[in-house]
Amino acid sequence: MISLLPLQEFMSLTSVQEKFCASAPCSIFYVDSLHVTWILHQVLPKLLCSSICIELMVVLTPTIP
Repeated sequence: MISLLPLQEFMSLTSVQEKFCASAPCSIFYVDSLHVTWILHQVLPKLLCSSICIELMVVLTPTIP
């Protein structure tokens, strides 16, 4: 069974996500030939105590013959 968040908690999480997305520039690169999705998130220094965090995630999708 799926547990649901209380409305207040859900709203606060949504607010945090919106602020994070608004302040974190995101560049997405699609490489169709390799079936690879590169998602690069760069978080502004002020969000992490004047440090820059760069998260690089590579998603490999299986190829269909």
